[in-house]
Parts: sequence; structure tokens; C-alpha cells
Amino acid sequence: MAAHRRKQRTAGIQGLVRLSAVSLTVASAAIATACGVGGSNEDAAQNVSVAAAPDAPADAPEAPADQGTGAPAPMEAATASASPTAAATSVPPRTRPSPSASSPVAKRPAATTKAAPRPARTTPAPAPTRPAVKKSAPVSGSSGFTSGYPTGADAPGAVRAAVAAAKADGKKVLIDFGANWCGNCKAADRVFATSDVGALLDASYHVVKVDIGSQDSSAFDLLRDYCTGEGAYKMPVLVVLDGSGEVVTETHSTGNPELTETGLGTFLRKWA
Repeated sequence: MAAHRRKQRTAGIQGLVRLSAVSLTVASAAIATACGVGGSNEDAAQNVSVAAAPDAPADAPEAPADQGTGAPAPMEAATASASPTAAATSVPPRTRPSPSASSPVAKRPAATTKAAPRPARTTPAPAPTRPAVKKSAPVSGSSGFTSGYPTGADAPGAVRAAVAAAKADGKKVLIDFGANWCGNCKAADRVFATSDVGALLDASYHVVKVDIGSQDSSAFDLLRDYCTGEGAYKMPVLVVLDGSGEVVTETHSTGNPELTETGLGTFLRKWA
């Protein structure tokens, strides 16, 4: 009985040795496969299968019938634990290539920012233009016109001189009876001093200014000589004479024209 047990232990030790050999063979095959050395996976698996089949000892006696339900033989445990195919077919992990410093990297285009539109420049509205004011004519042109009424002047002598000049050059004589305090007389003077109306005077008239505001008797006598109508005199009173000293027209009877450039201009053109 003791001898039989020693033989079983010996058989178990031999099985363990063979199992160790199988494990070494499987490990060698896996290393060879990973490094690309040796045969194919099928050859490795076939070699492992052949090596994994232990030979039963020739002198091992059969187990007695009364020990059929005993512990399993070590050979079966060794064979069951050997699975070389899982190790033989394992694939080494794939390594990702490390990115090199020189590999081109796609660059994103820089975002362009649009400048905000500038406000449109607005041109200032032109300043309102004032109507051009016509400059006054010289104080005394060829017509002899002056603003205002000379006080204490020899009015009859001035008229005679003007008539003589008109007879010589064919112009007319314009006698202006008024007063320095008269508003209408000042308005008429401003119109006579404009360039257009002043040009009409210079071209066609010799002008005499007579002051009737100072109550000079000689001035009133001269006014009554040329204006025979009744009633008050509305200043200014304008009298037109020809080269012979005869009255052509007088405003005491006909009424004064409008004291504007148009009114006085029309009057002067009509009787020139």
C-alpha cells in the first residue's frame, strides 16, 4: 500500500514538471510571435499541443477499485490548467506615433474684425444770403444831387443856373421841394442815392434841392410859381422843367409816385 502511494506521488511530481515545461514552451511561443521570430501561430499551437500531452508511466498500476471515488489524478489537473492558445494568439498593443515637432499643424485663419462704419460727414447748410444792397451813388454826380436840403441857399438862383445848363445839354431840370425833418423826403433821398436811380439822374437831369421846411418866404414863392393848384403840399414836391424853364410836370397836381426804385425810376424815365 505504501509503495503504491509513493508511485502516485512520483507520477504527480512528473506531471508538475511536464506542466512547467509546457508553460515555458507557451511563453517562448508568445514572445517569438510578438517579435516576429519563429513559425506561425498554428505551428506554435501545434507544438504546444504535442508537448502538453504527458505520457502515462508504463509501470503505473491501475487504481484499486475501492479508491475509484478518491482525489483526481494530478495529470488531469495539469492538463486542464494548460491553455496555450490564449497566450499564443495575444496581439501586442499598438503604439500611436508620437507627434513630431516638425509635423505641420493646421492653422485657423485669424478672425478679421470689420471696422465700424464711420458716420457719414454732413455738409453744413449754407448760410442764408441776404439780398444785395445797392450802393449809393456819389454824394454829388453830374446831376448835382445831394442828400438833404440846403438851408438859406439861393433857391431862385440855383434854378436859373440849372435851366441854363439844361438848355445847353438838352437835359431836364428836377426841382425837389422838401424839408430835412420830412420822413418821405428822406426816403426819396435814399432811392435817389442808389446806383440805378442815380444813373438816371446823371444821364437826364440837373437836380435842385429847395428847403421849404424852414419857412423861408422866397422858397415858398418859388414853389407857388410852379405849382398853382390849391391845397396843402405833400412833400416831397417834384417839379420837372425843360431847357426853357417851362413846367413839364409837377406832383402837387398829379400826386407823388411810389418812393421806391421802381416808382421813382418809372417817373424819371417818363419825363426825361
